[in-house]
Amino acid sequence: MLKLFNTATHQEEEFRSIVAKEVGMYCCGPTVYNFAHIGNLSAYLFNDFLKRYLTYLGYNVNDVMNFTDVDDKTIKGSQVAKIPLAEFTKKFEVAILDDFKKLNIKEPRTISKATDHIKEMQELIKTLIDKGHAYQAEDGCVYFKIASFPEYGVFAGINKRELKVGACGRVNTDEYSKGNACDFVLWKAWDEADGDVFWDSPWGKGRPGWHIECSAMSIKELGPTFDIHTGGVDLIFPHHQNEIAQSEGATGQKFVNYWLHRNFLKVNDTKMSKSLGNFYVLSDILQKVPDPMAFRYFILTNHYRQPLNFTFEALKSAETSLNKIHNFVTRLQNTVSVDETSNEAVDKAIDEARQTFKNSLDNDLNSPLAIASLFEFMGKINKLIDEEKIGDQSKENILKVLKEIDAVWGFIFSEVSKIELTREQKTQIETLVKERESYRQNKEWAKADGIKKQLADLGVIVTDTSKETSWTIL
Repeated sequence: MLKLFNTATHQEEEFRSIVAKEVGMYCCGPTVYNFAHIGNLSAYLFNDFLKRYLTYLGYNVNDVMNFTDVDDKTIKGSQVAKIPLAEFTKKFEVAILDDFKKLNIKEPRTISKATDHIKEMQELIKTLIDKGHAYQAEDGCVYFKIASFPEYGVFAGINKRELKVGACGRVNTDEYSKGNACDFVLWKAWDEADGDVFWDSPWGKGRPGWHIECSAMSIKELGPTFDIHTGGVDLIFPHHQNEIAQSEGATGQKFVNYWLHRNFLKVNDTKMSKSLGNFYVLSDILQKVPDPMAFRYFILTNHYRQPLNFTFEALKSAETSLNKIHNFVTRLQNTVSVDETSNEAVDKAIDEARQTFKNSLDNDLNSPLAIASLFEFMGKINKLIDEEKIGDQSKENILKVLKEIDAVWGFIFSEVSKIELTREQKTQIETLVKERESYRQNKEWAKADGIKKQLADLGVIVTDTSKETSWTIL
């Protein structure tokens, strides 16, 4: 049974979807005013990992991600660029989807753009006003009245005694500091700083606040109550707390059953900052480690609730580990099979690999334990290959289980050679490898090097360790 740590209750809980074998899932996506930095991408990779595992377990996942294309940052950015808001944000919408493709992040079933849901936001705001949860102030903006929602602050762990009516005033910007707990803006009245960005409304021309956007879009796509909401830990307060208040204030129903948050990604043990020169987007890190799957591996094999420190040394180490996986798959694919009727050792290793993988991820997505079990499985199979105990059926069964779990990992077969060798070619390579190994045992180094060159001419690279010699097609 899958257990997940629920931010709302601060404990692991058995996952039970509202509808059997169906999951409604919402992820707070990018604000499309700039390229996504690697901290953003770590949260989207976690969301993808969770979605893939739920699918692996047999759930039909209806996943929604928002693209915030109107807020303080997007408006300011379009004005600096001196182009219309829609033209400005489109560039970054395309860029984030390109990052998703490079990182093998499955595109969400539904991508909701804020500017396409102004009507739904206005309807939600009107409901909140009618129910006494919101009011229009003298500045023309509409605010959510946190005093009207007794549970405000519980989700984020804020002391209720600090939430005195009017103590913090109002906040009419989209983001504010963690120390504030104030009436927050739902509809921002137009002013000159907004330029030509506004919509007509019952409260005058203006545009929505950031927090109301996610409530309106998630309720439209998934209903008033849905299964899972994900995001980075930085969104717990104020964004997710505000989502809960305005959503439950409007519908009178529980908003989300399970909240999951990806912990912080630091760079060189410090918070990412342009002023510190450690603010990276995907293209930055690919200049030093060109394989984007190395970053996917780096993020996913760390437990999502643990903070993670990014360094290029750590990323290169992840690339090395990932190459071991790819080399193993290539070696397996190109192994000269032996005749077999059954192979109990392979069958046992496969059963254990499947079970350990599922047990690990059922335990709040314990990816470090799951990846350790993969390397243990590879070690067992490599030993059987060395002993020439892998037949065609065993090879097929091993590849089958690897493809099953890669539907979740998404990096095992990403760079594996697509070259298909004939049995004759495999036999020729294996014969040369064994002949070279015989020369090496007899310390006939010149002859061994000569065969190594022969293999290189065939596009084969051999790797020697203290325990074995393996080969890979380039």
